[in-house]
Amino acid sequence: MFAVLLLAFGSTGQAEPQLIPVTVGLVPTDDITPLVYAIQTGMFKNAGLDVTIQAGSSGTAMAAAVVSGSYTFGKSSMLAIINAHLRKLPLAMIGSEAVYDAKAPYAQLMVSTDSPDKSCKDLEGKIVGTPSLNDLDSLATMACVGQAGGDPTSLKLVELPQSASIASLQGHRVEATILHEPVLAQAIAANQAKVLAPAYNAISTHFVFASFFTADSYAQAHPDIVKKFMETVYRAAAYTNTHHQATAQMMADVTKAPLDVVQKMNRTDGATSLEPKEIQPLIDAAAKYHLIPAAFPASDLLQDAPK
Repeated sequence: MFAVLLLAFGSTGQAEPQLIPVTVGLVPTDDITPLVYAIQTGMFKNAGLDVTIQAGSSGTAMAAAVVSGSYTFGKSSMLAIINAHLRKLPLAMIGSEAVYDAKAPYAQLMVSTDSPDKSCKDLEGKIVGTPSLNDLDSLATMACVGQAGGDPTSLKLVELPQSASIASLQGHRVEATILHEPVLAQAIAANQAKVLAPAYNAISTHFVFASFFTADSYAQAHPDIVKKFMETVYRAAAYTNTHHQATAQMMADVTKAPLDVVQKMNRTDGATSLEPKEIQPLIDAAAKYHLIPAAFPASDLLQDAPK
């Protein structure tokens, strides 16, 4: 009997605390560095959470999985969260995930190396590639053209995956497109394309572009789990934001990008807190360029976020 008790409770006589399972659906890009770091270093386990990630192909599929309960949380672009809020979908933003900072732009508006374009105004009336219509890249391109004194409504936006972007630029099938790291660094190093403008700066030099979300019902039923998850992510980001080289191998493994590229490219910083003022510029720009009907206070998104 004594041996059975030892097996059940361990030599200290106390049962190990049971971890709460949490599954996060996402696209595995560099901005999930804090999340991966918190998993691999045991930060989540210290908070009582057993966090795993599931790679998804689209925000729509991940949103459906979160609503159905297949995933606990999801990571999505801020624009998708804004649209979900306006459409009154049963999803709740629970925290900021990643921020764009002009000091280290992880995305740039690119043209072919032989392009005569000098500014975003030169894109008026031309074909521009974007991963998805009405996404962040579309908005940034329109904002860049507008800020340069051009007519954003004249752009001919077409859907173009990152995998086909460089060939499309070189073949002059599109005039411009935004490339993201690590594709951006590889294209510049190989002289496959050149930078036209840091288009995201036309939205703001610092803003949240991605966030975590969950089902409304889950946020209301488990505020303690939501709070533990976000507090841990923010603590991890405070470390990873200042230790890019230390996390390079980890993220090369996760994203399947070459280590030397990850070491040299502009890394994406994770959010370390939830600040409505860092979300508002994206809402205002989306309204200005008619991706949403009208602007609204960013605080309206945060009713279910941990206080």
